[in-house]
Amino acid sequence: MKFNKTRQKLFLSAAIMITSLNIVGCSNEKAVTESKESIKNKSIHIQEALVTKEYIYSSIKNDNFILIDTRSDEEFNGWAIDKNIKGGHIPGAINLSFNLLKGLNEDEVRKLFIKNGLSPEKNIVVYSNYGKESLNLYNVLKKIGYKYVANYQGGMEEWSKDNSLKVEKLKNYEKLVYPQWVKDLTEGNEVKNYDGREYIIVNVNYQKKEEYKKRHIKGAIYIDTNDLESLPLWNVVSDEKVKKLLNDTGITKDKMVIVYSDEPMASGRLAHILMYAGVEDVRIINSNIKGLIDAGLTLEQGENKWIPNDDFGGQIPMHPEYTKSLEQAKELIKDPNGRLVAVVSWEEYAGVNNGGYSYFTEKGRIPGSVFGHGGSDGYHSEDFVDSDGTMRDYTQIQKMWNEWDIKAENESSFFCATGWRGALAFFDAYLMGWENVSVYDGGFYEWIQDSTNPIATGDPRIN
Repeated sequence: MKFNKTRQKLFLSAAIMITSLNIVGCSNEKAVTESKESIKNKSIHIQEALVTKEYIYSSIKNDNFILIDTRSDEEFNGWAIDKNIKGGHIPGAINLSFNLLKGLNEDEVRKLFIKNGLSPEKNIVVYSNYGKESLNLYNVLKKIGYKYVANYQGGMEEWSKDNSLKVEKLKNYEKLVYPQWVKDLTEGNEVKNYDGREYIIVNVNYQKKEEYKKRHIKGAIYIDTNDLESLPLWNVVSDEKVKKLLNDTGITKDKMVIVYSDEPMASGRLAHILMYAGVEDVRIINSNIKGLIDAGLTLEQGENKWIPNDDFGGQIPMHPEYTKSLEQAKELIKDPNGRLVAVVSWEEYAGVNNGGYSYFTEKGRIPGSVFGHGGSDGYHSEDFVDSDGTMRDYTQIQKMWNEWDIKAENESSFFCATGWRGALAFFDAYLMGWENVSVYDGGFYEWIQDSTNPIATGDPRIN
């Protein structure tokens, strides 16, 4: 009988435990249901309690999860601007600054979201430094019909405090400087990631000297891309002419050269040439003129004369590996690890049109080249540049290259028709830390000069 009583007590205790677990389970289920209802009702309070750093960490690799960093490019890339916040971003996040939405109508906003892979069916979490700024993007997402959206209230402040949690950075983020950094530099204030060497600021563009004279960064000189290229192929000028240009402008290998333009492709073009020549510290300002003005930079009028220096400090080119010839491009196509990357629009790549160029009519691509994306035509690079003139989030560029098996471990040479778009993609790859990269400067325009060179059209993925 004593055994039976003991057994009854055990059964009773087990029943109570099971009942308790059921109650807890129902309670959790109810909380989840209430959380979903709160999303529908645009209330973020319960949702905020659920979206923790642990939740984000465990969800990062889930294909149904998207994490959006709504902060500035510089913070996302790696610059530590706020003393409470580590430079860089939460691993797996994409960067979509709320500022990119300003001035867009609802249809344009939807297109921007689609471009960045935001699907309404996926779970989306937005974050900023302190959890408040990201509410701006959160509200827009909700307004246009995204149901499963949450705001990580802890933000990068909370994430930064936990040293067990990693942050990711653009490998060479310091080579992509931002307006406030430039402002501090030109005003003699202390700036990060700078060793104190002499510097030259260069405004570069194609036949825009008169615009430069109207307003430019204080002390900046102007270089026209006509000084960098020559007919008939619009290829980079000879090494002797590159040397002369650098001597004339006073650019030496040990000076920091900061390049900017309202046309990022022009910045990429000059940056590539400077790196090929051997300039040790080349940087691009990640902004258009409006961004410079908004940051409070002192702009001036007139023209700053070049100050010559006949001693570049080394034999030009010091980095010939940054440029490929036609024959080298052909060899790269044959290399299983090689990637000859066409930085063009899809229509150019498939042979639908020639990108809008007026000086050739041929359509198609170099056979064996892979699609590296570009933009809408031969004169735009929307796949690499955001609407505010800043560089597109590098993680998005990596994703679109990965779709065509273009990766850091490959030897990749970027080309377009005449070099501008290819040079910009080269600089992006360099920022990511890719080591075996170059520009095939001759591009499609050089390729078609020889009628025996074949041309491919259509989608190479379709047999």
